[in-house]
Amino acid sequence: LPDALPILAQTARVVQAVGEVLLQNPYIKNFQSYVGRSAPVDFAGLVRGDMMRKGSNYAQIQVNLVTKDQRPMSHEVGVEVYRQFGKIEKRFPGTVIKLFEVPPGPPVRAQVVAELYGPDYQKLREMAAEVENRFRQIYHMINVDDSVTGTVAEYRIVVDKQKAMLAGVAPAQVAELVHDYIDGMKLGTITVPKAREPVDILLRVPPEDRAWKSQILGLRIQNQSGQQVDLSSIVQIQRTTEDKPIVDRDQHQVVYVTGDLLGSSPVYATYTLNHWLNGAILAGEKVHTGNLGFLPVQPHDISHYQILWGGDMRLTLDVFRDLGAAFIVALVFIYLMLVAYYQSFVMPIIVMGAIPLTLVGVFPGHWLLHTPFNATSMIGVIALAGVVVRNSLLLIDFIIEYRREGFSLEEAVLEAGAVRFRPILLTALAIMFGSAIMVTDPVFGGLAVSLIFGTFASTMLTLIVIPLLYYLWERRLAQTSQGVVS
Repeated sequence: LPDALPILAQTARVVQAVGEVLLQNPYIKNFQSYVGRSAPVDFAGLVRGDMMRKGSNYAQIQVNLVTKDQRPMSHEVGVEVYRQFGKIEKRFPGTVIKLFEVPPGPPVRAQVVAELYGPDYQKLREMAAEVENRFRQIYHMINVDDSVTGTVAEYRIVVDKQKAMLAGVAPAQVAELVHDYIDGMKLGTITVPKAREPVDILLRVPPEDRAWKSQILGLRIQNQSGQQVDLSSIVQIQRTTEDKPIVDRDQHQVVYVTGDLLGSSPVYATYTLNHWLNGAILAGEKVHTGNLGFLPVQPHDISHYQILWGGDMRLTLDVFRDLGAAFIVALVFIYLMLVAYYQSFVMPIIVMGAIPLTLVGVFPGHWLLHTPFNATSMIGVIALAGVVVRNSLLLIDFIIEYRREGFSLEEAVLEAGAVRFRPILLTALAIMFGSAIMVTDPVFGGLAVSLIFGTFASTMLTLIVIPLLYYLWERRLAQTSQGVVS
């Protein structure tokens, strides 16, 4: 029978114990608890499916930290708090406490996600238990869970319709009686001065008296003739198990196994699990893994069993695939415009030679500042393509103009570097100082690092490499033309 209040009270005690741990941390400004339901859903919670989670055995706590200048990184604070949750789980056996951080980028269901597909859903549930054990063997893997849910006892009050009709009782009357007995009966409303809406007046049986089988069967219900009929004469209470959910994704039945990493990259965990599970025998069936390429894999769940990887790994592959394609398209358009401008197919290659020079500064810059190369870093590389090409254009156009005025090739090249140094340097400094404000940002920090170090390296090298390439190309053309004439 429903036993919401005792379980809810026990959940509240666990929440209180977690709150005591949070209060001891000087970097936590405040927190708010939601017992029996989820907190107001944000974008990350929407992807995780928090809006579907509720019940007397569930609670969520939203934590706010002090400002960034008064604390270390939020991840370090979360790790320190999470290490203290083990004592609470030992104090309340059967309790599972999970730690979720607001992601700096696009949210995912979890950092590491295994999607199990196959023709038999019950077999997938059995496989999920073995995959979950593998997840727990990964160092620093936390929040390990699956979409199967546990086996929960359920009690159903079954009305014998024939006996109920003979007794003059409608099945809906039984449902109404049991509902009022367990949840309470609304007698009316009362107006409270500070309340926005009228407050319901509920008549309830004490929690300790409302959920026992004998007490439910001992209730009486009034039939159409006004006589009292014992509920035990027309109903039976059957003990069953609660139905487990069947999850689907893109019209394919799927079982999820999820986990998060406490202090390392999910890439290493995903590849390690892929090595363990590819070709393994799970629940008597051989499974194959996939979805680690740039193109997503569609499940083939009709004839065999599959594990497709999702989470941060899939998101990273998709993002860098799309950004890489955008980078190639940008290079093609830049090349075509330069071909139309210079009426040459070789000159644009010399001008675009400054683009690879940005990488000389981008990757060392990320290493120096301990900043991961992320999607915004790639956006910075794409943006630099246009900036550094502009610097090359300033140099090449100056050389061509000087040569038209009668200067030799050597003099034009040397004058280009000297005269154009100042405008190129000022442009680079404007980009670097303008981007410096984003260096500490968790999302756009990679963009700033790419712009700053890529611009610096490319500017220094462009002043030397581009004029030198143009000089060598012109000398080669001159030597070739002389050989043809002779």
